[in-house]
Amino acid sequence: MTITIGGTDITKYIKYQGVTFSREDVEAPDAGRDMAGLMHRGRVAIKERMDIQTRQLTRAEVKIIHDLLEPESFSVTVNPYPRTNASKTMTMYSNSIKTNYVIHRANGEDLQEMTFPLVEM
Repeated sequence: MTITIGGTDITKYIKYQGVTFSREDVEAPDAGRDMAGLMHRGRVAIKERMDIQTRQLTRAEVKIIHDLLEPESFSVTVNPYPRTNASKTMTMYSNSIKTNYVIHRANGEDLQEMTFPLVEM
């Protein structure tokens, strides 16, 4: 599998088992439970979401990822996408981007890990 953001392949930055795919239902404003506890669904769309965890990255690699996620929205291609078993390109955004300090090497290099969502617009 490959994942590209804005044409840049980020697969090499992803931790082993570091991608979780989910399908998100978007509900109509009046959807929800009534006073009897019955659920009234009003799905208006299905959107895709990926949660990404990176391997340990250098400061330069962290900057590459941050720069790719900076725009309000961007193109993401996953090949193959698990739900369709075919290449899928989506317009997505990311928020709540976390960078975790991992270790300071003897040579002065810091290593960090990142976690971030990719959410279909």
